Order: sequence, then structure tokens, then C-alpha cells
Amino acid sequence: MSEPQAFYVLLAPLGQLSGNGQLRETVKERRNRKGDDVPFWYLSPKLVEKFDLPGSGVEGIVSDDVTAINWLKLRFGGDSCIFQFDVDELREHAMELPPPPNFRDIGV
Repeated sequence: MSEPQAFYVLLAPLGQLSGNGQLRETVKERRNRKGDDVPFWYLSPKLVEKFDLPGSGVEGIVSDDVTAINWLKLRFGGDSCIFQFDVDELREHAMELPPPPNFRDIGV
């Protein structure tokens, strides 16, 4: 277990961040460009609960880069804040990509 560190967090109702697949692509691009150990994690509602963050049925993004969080907030909405996390726990539990987009059949 590592020493807890402060990170910027963006929280929003489930689907607001990940629903259209753009967040998934953003996380993939960031990891491809900066490596898998870049401090940028997606939190599913289960992980939001596991890390004792506020809200029910919300998803989140955790980063050490306030500019990235602010950009995502402008793009997707949500509420930003700062929380303490154990980096080792984030790396152990939060390395999965956001879910793929939900495509809807709009054909007639």
C-alpha cells in the first residue's frame, strides 16, 4: 500500500461520461501516448462506491492533471473535486477502460 495522494476527480451520473464512447477513446489515447502508468483512471459505479466517493449510480475519472479534468468537465459535464487515493489501489482496481458505447437502432 502506498501513501495516499490527492487527485482531481470528475463525477457524473452513469453514462454521462462514458455513454457515447468518447471517454473510452480519450483514455486509450492518453495511455497510448503516455504509457499505461499515466495517472488517469476510470471509476465505474462499483469503484466509486469502493473508494467511498459521494453519490450513487455515478461514474468518475481520476487524474493528477487538473487541466484534463477541467477539459472533461467542459466536454461532458459533472462535478469536480479533490480526493485522496492510494495509487497502488487505483492501479490494481481501476485499469479497465470505460465501457464501449451503447448503440441504439434508430432504423425504421
